[in-house]
Amino acid sequence: MVNTCSTDHEGARELFSALSTESASIGGGMATHLHERISEFTSVHDEHALRSDTEASCTANIDQILRMFGRGARPDELVVPVPAVQYAAALVHRRIPLAVLLRAYRVGHAYLWNIVSRALEDELGEQAMRSGALEASSNFMFDYIDGISGELVAAYHVERDRWVRSAAAIRAETVRDILDGGLENEHTASSRLGYELGRHHVGLILAGEPENRTTRGGGLEREAVAVAAVLGCADPLLVSTGAASLWAWCGTFQNPSADALARVARHQPSAGVRMAVGSPGFGVEGFRITHVEAGQASRFWELGATGATASYGSLELVSLLASDLERARRFVRRELGPLAEQAEATAKLRSTLLGFLSHGGSHVRSARELHMHENTVYNHVRRAEELLGGPVIDRQFELQAALTLAQTLGPEILPAD
Repeated sequence: MVNTCSTDHEGARELFSALSTESASIGGGMATHLHERISEFTSVHDEHALRSDTEASCTANIDQILRMFGRGARPDELVVPVPAVQYAAALVHRRIPLAVLLRAYRVGHAYLWNIVSRALEDELGEQAMRSGALEASSNFMFDYIDGISGELVAAYHVERDRWVRSAAAIRAETVRDILDGGLENEHTASSRLGYELGRHHVGLILAGEPENRTTRGGGLEREAVAVAAVLGCADPLLVSTGAASLWAWCGTFQNPSADALARVARHQPSAGVRMAVGSPGFGVEGFRITHVEAGQASRFWELGATGATASYGSLELVSLLASDLERARRFVRRELGPLAEQAEATAKLRSTLLGFLSHGGSHVRSARELHMHENTVYNHVRRAEELLGGPVIDRQFELQAALTLAQTLGPEILPAD
């Protein structure tokens, strides 16, 4: 006689093992879920760098949970994943309380259980409930979260005690005071930082890409120093904010030249590294603003609108237009109508029309800039006007803004076909 309960538990274990191949995808979804629901994560200056650490920790835990249950291991056999320890340290460095870390695990637990329970019910049906497969899976996950939470509480306290006594902590706390507007004495702050604030600053945020977590602090620091050299800065201020994220400021007594800034914007970091660059700013206020701008530019990593380097100077208009992404989507769809389709032919019409409007409605200048024949420009513009139902000059500024958003953000802002 077949033991149905044992058979169904085996089916549950096989399902968990199969799901482990999707750990990275589930981890990315969980990280997005956490950042949407935990305000302390969205209020940091470098949310998108923190999100990379969140995703790495989620993925490592998910993979361990699925593999452990899949092979029939006990929850007390867990080993705290390195990215999870590094994530706890990243929250310490950002002054995010322990209670927030524990809440993230509770919210993440619920997110994963929803995925797993639906998969079990789809695979085993009502038998999953009758055989106890759902109960066994639920108990395992609760015990895992309980066990790892205790380990992380200890790791958080150890890192906090170490951090508050370190020179790096003094620099980081001073930087955060400046960013939060709490600086009282510029000279004292410069001494604590070992970095002169009375200069022109270019802020950088660097992070390891989620799919390539081999990049660690040393590689990020080398990238920051290389960029600083382009700007003529020999003593950049470097502040580590996580396992694979770094804030940097490059200070110079002369305002950086347009050529140097253009070279930085074109800089291609090493594989696995992403960089966001703020505009130059002077003094304490410039120190703060250039960092905020780098944070704004880093949003475009996730939107897929840039390569490895996102420069606020080249993204400022789009950043303003897309500050509310859902409203920007509605605006683009309303202004472009049929021109919002993702088809390649429609994309060519948008590109030509944007060039035409950007060059004052001149077929000659836009043809020269776009490397196209004047007649081709004329035909594209006329076809665009047919699709829009009227002359493109009727709402020229709105149309140009919508075209700029579509060209920069592409599928993120355009309706799905």
